[in-house]
Amino acid sequence: MAYNADNEIREVLAEVQKNNRGDYVIASKITNKNTGAVSVDIRQYYTNDADEVMPTAKGIRINTELLPDLLTGLVKALEANEMIDLSEALVSMVDGEGDDTEESSEE
Repeated sequence: MAYNADNEIREVLAEVQKNNRGDYVIASKITNKNTGAVSVDIRQYYTNDADEVMPTAKGIRINTELLPDLLTGLVKALEANEMIDLSEALVSMVDGEGDDTEESSEE
């Protein structure tokens, strides 16, 4: 079966600039319009000569059912202070204080 982006609803969750050449890592929530299946796509993007941000083949799409176990494993790669920052961000999200993915540059 061929890939058809018209069958999907894409919501960008996070956009992280990798470098000053226009490369990004973008995490998106993907909902299939036909089945309602939800997944997360984490993909590298680049900026082309026309100044458009385009996806690369480098990425992964994960069913959301696998995310809790995967995220638990990934957190193990963090340093203690990074875990504390993540914990505070999660509490803030649960409390409804912040649903932006943008980080403040004021500190």
